[in-house]
Amino acid sequence: MADVDLDPDPDLDLYSWHTPNGQKIVIALEEAGAAYNYHPIDISAGEQKTDRFRSISPDGKIPALVVNTNPAISYFESGAILLYLADRFPMLDGNSEEERARVRSWTFWQVGQLGPLAGQFGRFSGAEIPNPAAVEHFEDLVWRCLQVMEKRLSESDYLTGETFTVADIASLPWVASGQSYLQKYQFPWREQCPSVARWADGLLMKASVVKAFGLV
Repeated sequence: MADVDLDPDPDLDLYSWHTPNGQKIVIALEEAGAAYNYHPIDISAGEQKTDRFRSISPDGKIPALVVNTNPAISYFESGAILLYLADRFPMLDGNSEEERARVRSWTFWQVGQLGPLAGQFGRFSGAEIPNPAAVEHFEDLVWRCLQVMEKRLSESDYLTGETFTVADIASLPWVASGQSYLQKYQFPWREQCPSVARWADGLLMKASVVKAFGLV
């Protein structure tokens, strides 16, 4: 797949693919109105394992972001990238010290809880050798995460309060993207979590989300 929308003098270079973790960064960059180039890294073809990409992301995982300063600075791990972007673009962060604390807490909650647990649920659900006990175990843990989100979103418009931030961006693709395992395996979160559904439906209309979810 060819590079997308190359700018002759980009400020940022994003190396990514259409997965929930990759989609997060596109949403954040689009929300910020940042100038960036998108370089697709086809993980199905093993492009993330090349020496060139590992020089940016040592663990060979997408996404990775290069900031074109002199010298250039590389960020890998989606949570680290989101927090860099929140620091750089205030519209992605909270409006008070209290809210900024919640932004960081909810962002780390996604990368430490929702993402890994949903990932394990998906891997066992699609395993060639069935393991019903593992599927049930991780399904229960994903429900626990969704219940945490449901309680919070029944109290506020967004995860950190009344402001859309990188905390929402972190969680949305893992719940509502077409590449989410919750979507792939028809996890009935909409029926059980009306506040999460309300939150997701509002965000799905954002132009930034439409673009991120449309990159294939």
